[in-house]
Amino acid sequence: MFAARRFLTDKVGTPQHVPVLFTLYGMKAPNPEAVQKWYSRGSIPGDWFAALLCVLELDRGEPVRLAEYLEEVA
Repeated sequence: MFAARRFLTDKVGTPQHVPVLFTLYGMKAPNPEAVQKWYSRGSIPGDWFAALLCVLELDRGEPVRLAEYLEEVA
């Protein structure tokens, strides 16, 4: 499984930072209440995850590494 909550915390910080990142790059930001649910559920909807990866790549100037967030399925 993918450790989405840890990914969000490590790469973005708090839920309040997610909409800010999208806005900085002229993209439609996700609803703040929905973003809060990503953190609480530990899950990011597929389309938003892809968009978030793109925004993070733009922000950092390089692709975001994901392998460290793979967790063994028991």
